[in-house]
Amino acid sequence: MELKTIQDIERAIDALPPHQLAELYAWLDQHRAPHLKAGSEATVFEQGLGLFGSPADAVLLDEVVRIAYDERRRAARPPSSL
Repeated sequence: MELKTIQDIERAIDALPPHQLAELYAWLDQHRAPHLKAGSEATVFEQGLGLFGSPADAVLLDEVVRIAYDERRRAARPPSSL
C-alpha cells in the first residue's frame, strides 16, 4: 500500500487492529521530539480526551447525551391539549 496523502495515512491508521494501534502510539511516544514530551505529562483528562481516544469521540458522546437528555425532557412534559 502506497501512502501519498494524509488521507491515505489516516485511512491506514483507522484500519489498524487495536493491538497494532497501541504499538503505533507507543512508537510515536518513544520518537516524539524532546520539546514536545514536556506537554505529554498531562493526564488524558487534562488533554481533553477523557475516557476516549480523541476529542472528536468526546464531542460525539456529548452530542449523543444532549440529544438523549432533550428527548427525555420532551417525553416528561404532559401534552398541553389535555
